[in-house]
Amino acid sequence: MNSNEFYTIIFQWVLPFATMIGLYVLLTKYLNSVYERMDIEIIWKRVIQIAIVIGLLTVGWYFITHQEWFKNAVFYTKSGAEWVGNTEQAKATGQFVNSYWQRFLQFLLFWIPVYFRAFVVVWVISTFIYIRSLMWRVSFIRGANIIVSTALVYPFLSLKYLFGYQTPFFDFLQSRLLIAKLKENLNDSYFKAIQGVDDKGQKFESGIGGTVQIQRYKATAIAIKRTRAKVTTAGGSRRAELITKNSRETDTDKLIEQSLQGFGKRLVAPSIRFQDNPILNADRGGFVFDSDVSYKAGDELGSWLGIFSNPLADGEKISNGGQGVFHAIKNLYNGVFRYMLHLSPVAVSERLISRVKELFTPDRTLDNAKYVAQSNLDLSLIPKPVDPETGNDKEAQMKIAMNVAQERISEVTNALNIFNISGVFYKLRVGGNTAIYEYTLTRDADLPNDFRKLQEGLSQILKTNDLPIIEAKAGKISVAMVNGVNIPVDFRDMIQNRKKGMNTIISGMAGVDALGNNIYVELGDMLPHIMLFGATGFGKTVTIFNIAYSIMSAVDPSMLRIQYIDGKGNSFEFMRNDRNHPNPFTYAQPANASGDIEYARALLKHFERETRRRIELFGEAGVSKLAVYNQKFPDKALYEILVICDEFSAITDLDKTLNYEDSVEYGTVDTFEYIAKMARSVGIHLLLANQTARKEKVPGRITANIAGRVSLKVNEPIESDIALPDSKIPVHLIQQAGEFYSTLNGIRNAEHGNSPFLSDDTMNDLNDSLTKKFGARDYVVTREEVMREIYGDKFKEEEAYNYDVPDTIPNAEASIDELVETISKYPEWAVANKDSAVFTRNKNVNADNFKERRENKKIIQDAIKRVTK
Repeated sequence: MNSNEFYTIIFQWVLPFATMIGLYVLLTKYLNSVYERMDIEIIWKRVIQIAIVIGLLTVGWYFITHQEWFKNAVFYTKSGAEWVGNTEQAKATGQFVNSYWQRFLQFLLFWIPVYFRAFVVVWVISTFIYIRSLMWRVSFIRGANIIVSTALVYPFLSLKYLFGYQTPFFDFLQSRLLIAKLKENLNDSYFKAIQGVDDKGQKFESGIGGTVQIQRYKATAIAIKRTRAKVTTAGGSRRAELITKNSRETDTDKLIEQSLQGFGKRLVAPSIRFQDNPILNADRGGFVFDSDVSYKAGDELGSWLGIFSNPLADGEKISNGGQGVFHAIKNLYNGVFRYMLHLSPVAVSERLISRVKELFTPDRTLDNAKYVAQSNLDLSLIPKPVDPETGNDKEAQMKIAMNVAQERISEVTNALNIFNISGVFYKLRVGGNTAIYEYTLTRDADLPNDFRKLQEGLSQILKTNDLPIIEAKAGKISVAMVNGVNIPVDFRDMIQNRKKGMNTIISGMAGVDALGNNIYVELGDMLPHIMLFGATGFGKTVTIFNIAYSIMSAVDPSMLRIQYIDGKGNSFEFMRNDRNHPNPFTYAQPANASGDIEYARALLKHFERETRRRIELFGEAGVSKLAVYNQKFPDKALYEILVICDEFSAITDLDKTLNYEDSVEYGTVDTFEYIAKMARSVGIHLLLANQTARKEKVPGRITANIAGRVSLKVNEPIESDIALPDSKIPVHLIQQAGEFYSTLNGIRNAEHGNSPFLSDDTMNDLNDSLTKKFGARDYVVTREEVMREIYGDKFKEEEAYNYDVPDTIPNAEASIDELVETISKYPEWAVANKDSAVFTRNKNVNADNFKERRENKKIIQDAIKRVTK
């Protein structure tokens, strides 16, 4: 390099860029000082003062310029200037000045582009850095240091993708930013101590380093400057640590710790959440802030289409509760920008691998499974579910629900922070009518023992009528809230996505979680029985049918039979084999305890005797389990039996009407208890459902032997504790029909899901498809056989239970005319059941209007009297 090239670099590149950087630094200092002094009152005061001065000057100028002497002075001045300009001396002077002016213009024309180039490059980049520094809340110099250093090591950071790092650029930039924020957090007096000046800016006297306290300030500032920060995102987690080296002195360490108190709460970064206060760890080199949060780069992708929505849609209008078209457009651009930021090689790779696994990975559940799931149901008979209010399908509602839920992330986060629960937002899920916000907690998170006050507080802050449901487990806290957008669940998807390998014959699904994963109900040796709770109108019976049909879809009637007993109505009448749409899996005629309690009791006693018979049979065969017996004696193989009893408390309550001898012989609480205890190994399983979980309605002798629990909404907080004991899940806060929690996989692995809806017509069609596949099947035992088995000669002699039972027993919605017609057609049944729930729980018999209620009761009483005569 020769001297001319050197000078060119210095004068045309180094000096212009250095000048522009220096000017920009002065500008930022000036802007900061102006911002610090800025006050709206001072601004208005200055505006008024300037306006007055301008007004006075304008008045003065107008007065002077309109005076005669001023006009004469202007005339003589102009004439004198013209005379002087025409002199030889003036012309010579003009030529001299013009030559120097041309040289000056040439100088400017040469150097202005050089400095303008530096101005454009420096000021554009610096403005971006300055804006970013303001967003980071650090000084311009520190912001420039972070961004420039990141740009300089760009090649090295790019190579880190090859070694499995998910977000190397973010990790490097964030680690530098953590240190910058830590330095910004320190008072200026600490850094003055390093520079050798006191709080007043006076230099220390020669040989004196200030007071002892100032020396501690100096040591603290040096410790802060020596802080190490590291952020690593790999292997599905983002780990971050901030370590400030401790000193040799206890008092100085106290000052360092005091300077760091509460700093963790101020550090907010994606998937990074430090504890509020540092922990002194000598092995790790000092005061430590650390964070370990699950993070998968691929999860940020896959939502490209979800970014785009119509900003002119009615839902975006301010008049309809939206935030306006401009806000919607801004969100659209922000979404695209965020997506592109996450479009890294590792994220794309993870997304592709995840998609390939989802589409092409074989079902490994078959490797060690005892049974293979069959495909018995004709899913084409099931209509595609739609939202009844909007008519939208599942995909459209999912998109709308996600957009609505995403707009509330900041609100939920702020609400949690108000209650001193600070965590990193981790995941958002939507399903049913619910949005679930999941946060990763800090290592020192202080959670309340009872979430009830927190739930009420969040409801008030978020201005929602429904209380959110809060769960905490495995270092995370989830907030489930009513989202206001219903996402229909597709029964077809649930069946198609089921695992092919089964370890138990009774393997069904109650519904799906917010990610579309099946929530299984599997009854076998490990979990022989379950209880299901759900208040009226919240989908309990529909959930039962989902479980039943998903079980029937995978096995054949030679492997399983199902018995139905309803304590309060006729929900299972259409499952009969002697009606228009027979079901080949039905064990015996369904029982309606509200109109035929004797048959319901007889059925339960029948299964008690069947349990005893099988136990005795296994004892003679030298086996202890049904699977072993069927393997040893395949020609005598026994099917498993699932007894589904809805509203079982209505049956157990009627034990009180029996006398002592009958209660010993026919009492149902003892029967339920015996089956729950002893039927585990002989292949007889219980699914007991009830609309209430109150203690007086759910005998402890039964619940003590049934560990599996599924619960939809219940009515009272005390019922939540009984429905899902020890889980602390407030299912009484559920507001969506079909929404439930399952603890079948343990309390710590509680599952939250929604059930699909199957209409009566659809279930009748499914019955027909099963009959077409397996053929019509007779009952294993008839009603008469069951009655004679349990009641013996009493049944034969008195014939108390041989009356005809209505094909369809009236439910609680039946009209008075329907009840009267049924009474006239089945008089013996009506007389025997005059005090049953068929009449006592009918809504018309119990009308709100007193006069109407009295008239309706009299009509029913008169109808029964007529058939009695």
